[in-house]
Amino acid sequence: MDVPVWVWLLTVGGICVMLAVDLFGHVRKPHAPTMREAATWSAAYVGVALVFGVVVWAVWGPVFGFEYFSGYVTEKALSVDNLFVFVLIMSGFAVPRIYQQKVLFVGIILALAFRTVFILVGAEMVNRWAAIFYLFGAFLIWTAIGQLRHKSEEEPAQRPGWSAWCAGCSP
Repeated sequence: MDVPVWVWLLTVGGICVMLAVDLFGHVRKPHAPTMREAATWSAAYVGVALVFGVVVWAVWGPVFGFEYFSGYVTEKALSVDNLFVFVLIMSGFAVPRIYQQKVLFVGIILALAFRTVFILVGAEMVNRWAAIFYLFGAFLIWTAIGQLRHKSEEEPAQRPGWSAWCAGCSP
């Protein structure tokens, strides 16, 4: 698939516009969103993804369109576990409901930035030395063992609350 640079720039620009709309039009004023509001925003973003997939299908053909939609559905299914992580983080730090959207937004921006850096660095490392996969795998196993050990030792009352992280925050 040959994608011109202007298409990449347009795509990144579109993502930046969506993030700006989300930040300045939605998350700017702290509030507890209703189920209707959350469903509307979710439907809008799914709609944008579907339109993007139709454009990929129309411009680059059904093979790449199918690959896009397959990847999108897979990523959507895998992202369900993130909901549990979000709940754990928000409750672990006792983030008030009205600030959860802003905290989640900042987390998404940081995740996008770090994911980009890690993908670029990781791809270069794999290209230069394929055996790095063994090192990555060993790191994941070591991390999992560490998580299992600390999980049984940690008491929920010992974790800092939201006030410890945001002492100067105002409602």
